[in-house]
Parts: sequence; C-alpha cells; structure tokens
Amino acid sequence: MPVIDTFNGALTLNQRVFTEMRDAPDGVRRGFLIILMVGLLVGVFQSASALISVTDPERVVQDVLFSYRQSLEQQQATATTAEQREVIRLLQESEDELAEMVRGILAVPTTLPRPVALILQALGQIVSTPLNYLSNMLLAVVFTHLAARQLGGQGGIRAMVAVGSLSVAPHALDALTFVPVLSFPISMIAWGWGLIILISGTAVVHRLDSGKATLAVLLYPSLLIVLAVLLGCMLGVLFVTALAGIG
Repeated sequence: MPVIDTFNGALTLNQRVFTEMRDAPDGVRRGFLIILMVGLLVGVFQSASALISVTDPERVVQDVLFSYRQSLEQQQATATTAEQREVIRLLQESEDELAEMVRGILAVPTTLPRPVALILQALGQIVSTPLNYLSNMLLAVVFTHLAARQLGGQGGIRAMVAVGSLSVAPHALDALTFVPVLSFPISMIAWGWGLIILISGTAVVHRLDSGKATLAVLLYPSLLIVLAVLLGCMLGVLFVTALAGIG
C-alpha cells in the first residue's frame, strides 16, 4: 500500500490499514516514512514563518507574549490553591521584563552574517522536526506497549512501533500553528486525533478491547501528570514561602 494511502487510512481510523501495518514486514519503515513526511511538511512551514517573522523583531516579541499569556490563562483556569494563584499573578506582572529580555536576545550579534544564520537555523528546524516527532512517538509507544502487556496484550514491540507511527499523521495540522489564533486549537485537535489513532492501533496490535486499549495509552502519562502536579504544587509553596521570607 502506498504511503499516502496509509496516511489517509490512519486519519480515517481504517482498521484494515492498522491490521496491515501490524502484519507487514516493512511496517516500521513505512511508519517512519509517514513521520518523515509529516515532519518535513511541518518543518518547512514553521521555518518559513520564522524567517518571515524575524525580519520584524517586535512581531517576535508580541508572538512570545501572546503564547506567554495563553499559557498563564490555561494555568489560571486550573489553579486550585492560593499559592498557585499567587505564582500566576507574579508571572503576569513579569510580562514587561519578559518582553525586554526577548528584545535583548534578538539584538545579540551573531558570528555569521544574519541572513546566513537565519537560513542555517531554518534548515536545522526542518531537519529536527521529524526527529522530534519520532522521539515523542517512540516514548509514547514504549509506555503504551508496557501497559498493554500488563493488561494482557499479546502484541510485539515491532508491530506496536509500526502502528504507533500512524499517530503522527494528524500532526500535519501543526503546519498551520504559525497562525497565533489557531495555534492552540489546532495543536489540541492534532493531539486528540493522534491519541485516538494510538488507542485504535493499540487495540489492533495487542488484540484488546477499546477500554483496555484506552487505559494502556493513558496509564503512564496520567501517573506522570499526577507526579508533575504534585511537584509543581511543592515548588509553588516553596517559591511563595521564599518570597514571604524575603519580604
């Protein structure tokens, strides 16, 4: 089956495509080709956007501030303690300092002529994007495979890698994240779509029902999120305590 047909089949949750990737001797190679295709597409679009934006340093500053505000708004919506809200308030008050820091970084002279440095930076981003998708996919697949085997799954790691690679397909949408207003919703759609593909693929590879496949995909990430939240709360308390001691 051509790679583009496998790509389309992954997006439409075609069970026949999942089964074929599971059983195909070259499934891993085809999966990696999909990751390469998606990574290069996203890398080209994002690097082109970066090249355009760096010609206007103030636009870069505003883009950073926009992302900074979005991140704080999301954290504010989930803050449950007075300490967390205090940390968020302090970070919001530091917005001007962040803007000045970004302007200072952009003003730092480079060893190479600026056009050459920008082109090399763009090429580096294009090359690194597929590698980022690959490393993230392998990490997710390894944890999912371990959880699936603990839940009675019978699949092998090779088949899991081949089918798990299909979860990168929706991230072709990341090519549009250079639009600030669309960045967050598109990222969430791509992430959720990829998660559904990984769940469906896990069910096919390990011959599990949808409930166990969902648990296998979410088990270890959920544990890591809980640990991260606990660690964040501890650091927040320590930060506020330190500020109170200084005051």
